[in-house]
Amino acid sequence: MKKTIGIDLGTTNSVAAFKDTVVKIIRVENEELTRSCVGVRKGQELVGKKAYQLLMYDPINTILSIKRLMGGAMRDEMVQAMIRSPYYKFGITSLNGGTEDAVAVVLGGKQYTPEQISAWILKKIKAEVEERLGDEVTHAVITVPAYFTEKQKNATRLAATLAGLKVQKLIAEPTAAAIAYGVDNLKPGEARTVMIYDFGGGTFDLSILNIVDGQYLEAGTGGDRWLGGDDIDRELQKLIFQKASEKCKIPDISDLVNNLAETKRYQFEGQVRFQTEDAKIQLSTSQTASIIIDNILEDENGEIVDIDITITREELEKITTPFINRTIELIDCLLKDMGYDMSMIDSILLVGGTSCMPLVKKMLSEKYGSNKIRVSEKPMLAIAEGAAILSHRLGDEYEVSLETQPAIVDIAYSASHNYYIELSNSKDDLIIEKQMPLPCNVTKAYKTTIYNQKIAKVNIYAVVENGKKERQTIGFFTIEEDLPINSEVMFSITMNIDHVFEIEVYTKNNKSRSKKIVLGRGNKDSHALEFLSSSIDKILQNNYSERQKEYFLGSVQKEIEKIGLIGANDSDSDKWKEIGTNIFSAFEQAERVTDEVDEDEMTLIFSRILIREYEDLLGPNVSSEIERLLAEARNDEDPLLRIAALRKLKTLTENYSVLITLFTVKIASDMALKSNPSDAQQLLQMHDQIVDYFRHKQKDKAFELLNDAIELRDLYGEEGISSILLTK
Repeated sequence: MKKTIGIDLGTTNSVAAFKDTVVKIIRVENEELTRSCVGVRKGQELVGKKAYQLLMYDPINTILSIKRLMGGAMRDEMVQAMIRSPYYKFGITSLNGGTEDAVAVVLGGKQYTPEQISAWILKKIKAEVEERLGDEVTHAVITVPAYFTEKQKNATRLAATLAGLKVQKLIAEPTAAAIAYGVDNLKPGEARTVMIYDFGGGTFDLSILNIVDGQYLEAGTGGDRWLGGDDIDRELQKLIFQKASEKCKIPDISDLVNNLAETKRYQFEGQVRFQTEDAKIQLSTSQTASIIIDNILEDENGEIVDIDITITREELEKITTPFINRTIELIDCLLKDMGYDMSMIDSILLVGGTSCMPLVKKMLSEKYGSNKIRVSEKPMLAIAEGAAILSHRLGDEYEVSLETQPAIVDIAYSASHNYYIELSNSKDDLIIEKQMPLPCNVTKAYKTTIYNQKIAKVNIYAVVENGKKERQTIGFFTIEEDLPINSEVMFSITMNIDHVFEIEVYTKNNKSRSKKIVLGRGNKDSHALEFLSSSIDKILQNNYSERQKEYFLGSVQKEIEKIGLIGANDSDSDKWKEIGTNIFSAFEQAERVTDEVDEDEMTLIFSRILIREYEDLLGPNVSSEIERLLAEARNDEDPLLRIAALRKLKTLTENYSVLITLFTVKIASDMALKSNPSDAQQLLQMHDQIVDYFRHKQKDKAFELLNDAIELRDLYGEEGISSILLTK
């Protein structure tokens, strides 16, 4: 029987759990916690503990804390901080071929998205659980930080898909912990308001939940996705280096570390990282912890410098206090946002690995009263257990008696952020308010900005940390009616319980012709939509003529209508590549439109090229139609017939604009023949291979190779190619 499981996909560690009559933590490689770490060693892919051990040998090819990059952008302050930090040795860079802000990590000399790296971790967990349970695992409830944005949730869904898992639900980590806690502690009919304080390795999350009769009302969420135990580890490492420098009477021991040979430096830094984490854990139950690293570090004379220092709990607590104070600030902020008082909270449940530190309980008790604070018996496991309970409920795989089946009836969700639509006058309009119960629907009216507007772009932003706005998704729609400026267009905006947007638009008093906007979900769709956005912005610049703008925007309008046919549930379809290539081709053709070259003449030129070069790709029906229309377009005796034929030809040629772009690759081959015969031959081979791909209905391969061919083609000058094209 196929199984469903719960997964706590953590920044530092991940946990899998399964429920039948009881909840069980599934051990991966005989450990309850799986390191959220991926590495490559001698061509072998490593996940978990073995990958983490690779830090001592090859930290450049060891990926840590990938969760912090999920749904991130290169412009994010904390992404830039990770890039600058010596704590993270692996490469973080812009994704080749991605959107402007897409992030990638470098592993084994190759680029991977955060979603792909997370998928490795999920695949490892899935395979181990299947082996333990002896059955296929198909579905999972996966936990995410309460403060995750829609972009980050979409990234998590994609990672699960890449790992071969169907997501039953993404659930906030604190809510999952509350399920595990509430099932064990609440009696039927008992009501309680609980704050979940989840201080993990990479994120800090808060949720306030009202629980009654197995129903969970998520009253509000808060936290900081960039705050976690990793930050304490980094500060503790600084203290270790400082104390080691003082004891060894060296101005800065970091200089000796940097002078080590690469292998020894990696070994030393790995030991520091491992022992830092061990010391932090040890100091939760002891007053002192030792850091001992022998026979690795050398001074400028080649003499061995052994490290043997002691860290006290007092020293650790001194550097940890600011981080805990930050969590208290976030608690007060959440209470204020919700209009709650701490007296309304029955208890604060501490979960997450960092919550195990005694100082956390002490400071929270001093602030809110010791009677409020409750420490989970399983702070590192509760989240996965709650996810497993919900997964079991949603999967409906087992028949369990009422005596053992917990009464999980429903979870009511709320919005994690304020969401806005960006308006053309540089202002933003609030559409979804933070803590609004989900699902929710709002209807808004917006006005067209120009006469007879045909294309509109929708940018949705969320307010994240420090009050900064971050774009979550983008979409386009077309307006079929001819409308005067300032005409009202109605937006019906829905956010479901999974924080997924749906937007339906229609012109006022014409709801019967409404259309849904396809919004980017962070996959191939986002790449194409971002390219569409940048292309429109570029063509609207003043250095393009009105004729060029008209040509391009008319072509783009057709592509946006095609996007509507793809739909919202096919965000990773290869159809998006075709859309992107068509937009590129339309832009190229628009640049060739000049006042000197009549648009009708261009239509005739393009038609002749299609018939002469690609008749077999067009097919006999289209080829015959173009031949017939060309004959009618040459008929000077009947102007009306000629105009009608030209209009039909224009529509036909626009549908095959990608073949015109392909023909420019062939022209570039001719241009390169004298100066670089090798490039000329390569361009011609690429042209012929693309034709063959199209001939055999392999569109995805054709568009991929065409993009490569365009890069090589452009080395030989667009202007020269355009001028030759117009003489054909």
